[in-house]
Amino acid sequence: MIDNLPINLESLLDLSAKLNETHDEQFILNSALLSLMGKLTVIRAVALIPCKNIEKYNVIISKGKFYDSQFDYFEVSSFRKVITENSPEKILFDNGIRYLIPVIYHNQLLALICIGQKINDNDFSTQEIHYSNLVATITGNALQHNHNHLALLNTKDNLEHRNQMLTTLFEMNRDFSTLLSRPQIIKMTSYRLMGQLMVSRFAIFLINDKNIYEPIINRFDCPIPDKIINDFVKINKTEIIDNLSVITQSGVECSEAGIKITSPMKMQGEVKGIILIGKKMNGENFTAENLLFIEAIGNTAIAALENERLFQEELEKKKLENELNLALEIQKNFLPKKIPVVEGFEFAGSSIPSRHVGGDYYDFVVLPDGHIMVVIADVSGKGMPASLIMANVQAALRVLAPLPLKLKDMLNKINKIVYQNTSAEKFVTFFCGILDPENMTFRYINAGHNPPFIFRRDKSVHSLTEGGLILGITDDDLPYFEGNFQLLNGDLILLYTDGVTEAKNPDDEDYSEDLLQNVVSVNLHQSAETLMKIITDDVLRHQNGRNQYDDITMSLIKIN
Repeated sequence: MIDNLPINLESLLDLSAKLNETHDEQFILNSALLSLMGKLTVIRAVALIPCKNIEKYNVIISKGKFYDSQFDYFEVSSFRKVITENSPEKILFDNGIRYLIPVIYHNQLLALICIGQKINDNDFSTQEIHYSNLVATITGNALQHNHNHLALLNTKDNLEHRNQMLTTLFEMNRDFSTLLSRPQIIKMTSYRLMGQLMVSRFAIFLINDKNIYEPIINRFDCPIPDKIINDFVKINKTEIIDNLSVITQSGVECSEAGIKITSPMKMQGEVKGIILIGKKMNGENFTAENLLFIEAIGNTAIAALENERLFQEELEKKKLENELNLALEIQKNFLPKKIPVVEGFEFAGSSIPSRHVGGDYYDFVVLPDGHIMVVIADVSGKGMPASLIMANVQAALRVLAPLPLKLKDMLNKINKIVYQNTSAEKFVTFFCGILDPENMTFRYINAGHNPPFIFRRDKSVHSLTEGGLILGITDDDLPYFEGNFQLLNGDLILLYTDGVTEAKNPDDEDYSEDLLQNVVSVNLHQSAETLMKIITDDVLRHQNGRNQYDDITMSLIKIN
């Protein structure tokens, strides 16, 4: 004899269509229960849904008296009888439940259908169990379809909300690009906060020149204590006050004032202001998207305010720029206007300041006896102060060089001038050499400067280190010692400042003396001007776009 419940495929198809037409979870489970109760002839049934944390079951629908609304979670992987030794299942048993039918989709338990004994008290046949499993599968598909639909709706709502938020931020950026006055920017920010977040209470504090946060606008009913502001400055991101465990007394004061949100206003990672926001007028909680919007609008507003401040300073900067251009022009006049022309010798020099004006200096001075004085120097510090000190050095050198002085006497006189006209922390590294073209000799004194190199035609390299202390640290006469070299055809003398060898790349690596020596050694056959350009290009290539830290100054003498 065939089992007493033939499966009606048409009925199952109708049930599937019915369940998939709705997006009501309770309707889906209720229809599944009614179908099973009718086909299996049971009068007691209940539908359970596992909680999100999978620790409990919640009762969603019950048919017949059911006294419990929640049960501890337990595993069910297939149609089976209730196990009374299991505590939560014992409770179900006491409520008249005898069988469990899991509703599973892709190995995930979506619901649990629990049914009582058949009216005739018989066990379920294989055909009836098969029918129950088919209904559970159809129900699982419908529940998952419903979950997917709700997820899509939620995603659609989130996208629409984010699109509205992005549109608002775009409009703010567009508007701020045309706004110049501080009141206009504050007013526009206020309107956007109120319109987008539905709030009426908020305050904006900006840091002033004295590093104190002052209120720019405060729509709360009372002044905001400095203690609250000082506490919130330490918080690096937009936060809901109630979620901050680190805020104690300030939290109480915030609650009394009605403050719900604190958000830093950042410019290039530095906090320049704070936005405080009260509760929403509709009583809703702030969402994660709300917090992102507050943070974005704060950073956009502070950027606009900073641009407005910079705009107000533009005229003054233009004036300063004109003065700096004049200073640069004057400084260029310090450098050699003409490169010496001596048969058998080539001269070249270059100086690239790290700022508008720099503290490096090089010179070629033709002496009355036909000798060539070669000088390179570097003032501690950068910019205008260093440039002014170097102007004094250059002026003193030009006056003293033609006089019949020994090198060490000239350096001691320049040393006194530097010492008497600068503060204690300022000093000058200085290298001075005298080339005798006729006798092919080069004598020099190195006063604490980066040792120049002599590249010999035999491929050897020598450092010019003889000398003494830097200039400007004392007005006493210093014991300077001369160095001497006999030059040969094919030799080359290279003078440079530390801005060359200490030029850094993005990985913070120095250009170094080794790289400098290498690029010169492989290009000794080039002319002086060409070699100078090759070295400069190689240093700039090493920097690879990194901002120049120090002046880059070089000069060289090539003996043909």
